[in-house]
Amino acid sequence: MSIPDKYIVYIKKHGHKAQMLQITHGIPPSIQIAQAIYESGAGSSNIAKQSNNHFGIRCGDGWDGERYESKSGCWRKYSNIGHSYLDHANYLAKYYPDACFKDWKHWVKHCKGYGGAGYWKKIGRIIKSYKLYEYDFEFIR
Repeated sequence: MSIPDKYIVYIKKHGHKAQMLQITHGIPPSIQIAQAIYESGAGSSNIAKQSNNHFGIRCGDGWDGERYESKSGCWRKYSNIGHSYLDHANYLAKYYPDACFKDWKHWVKHCKGYGGAGYWKKIGRIIKSYKLYEYDFEFIR
C-alpha cells in the first residue's frame, strides 16, 4: 500500500521530531507518527488546527496549560506542534514506562488502555501499511 501524499508531506515535516524523541524518551517514531495520522489525520483535524494537538490529548491529568474547548470536550493546546510531540512522548513514557526503548511491535502487542479496545491493533496496521517502522532507529541492547 502506498502512503497518501498528505501523509508523506506530514512525515517529512514532522518525522524528525519523533526521531529525536526516540533518542530522549524511547518512543519509536513509528508509534508517534501512526498515532498522529490516526488521531488528527496527520494534523488536518479541527482540534489539531485549533490547538496544535496532533494526538488528541485531553485536558485531564492535572493539565494547567492552555486549553481548547470544543463540543467534544477540553483538549490540551500547544503553542507549536513540537510541544505537542514532546507532551505526547512524556505522556506515553509516564503511562507505558515498560514499553519505552522497545520496538513498535512491543507497543502494539503489550500496551493497553489508551484509545479503547482495538486501538493498538489499528496503530500497528497503520505502521505496517505505510512502513513507518523504517523511521525507527534500532535500539542497541
